[in-house]
Amino acid sequence: MVMKRFKSKNCVTCKRCMIECAVRHSQAQDFVLSSLEQPAPVPRINISFRKEKPHATVCQNCKNPKCRKSCEYGAITKYEDGNVVIDQETCTGCCECIDACPFGAITKETEMNVAINCDDCKGYDDMACVEACKTYALYYVEEQTVVTAG
Repeated sequence: MVMKRFKSKNCVTCKRCMIECAVRHSQAQDFVLSSLEQPAPVPRINISFRKEKPHATVCQNCKNPKCRKSCEYGAITKYEDGNVVIDQETCTGCCECIDACPFGAITKETEMNVAINCDDCKGYDDMACVEACKTYALYYVEEQTVVTAG
């Protein structure tokens, strides 16, 4: 399984990853046209500063997601590939998952009144944020599967 990682020392906080993420999740999937959409597309990754260093707030695809346990509506699924995704069709906007996430990686899209998180661009061959990062602060890694004899 391919995952993304963030290397703080490479980040120049250009936020191009955030822009491309929002464009990827827009209806138009076009930089110019997506800026005209209402509601405006929202990125699923946030680049900020923490302790004077660049920091990426993004879904960690937890092994046992507290967000999923907190959702009484069943709007959050953990797929076999490890990806944790919030279904916007099922989400009621109750915000329980936002409060439950220990990483602050779930936000509320206010105009549609739903919770959103990074879905690792599920359904695409690449991740918009990683492809947008020219300093390699965001990069792909192959998850190693541990096989035990027994």
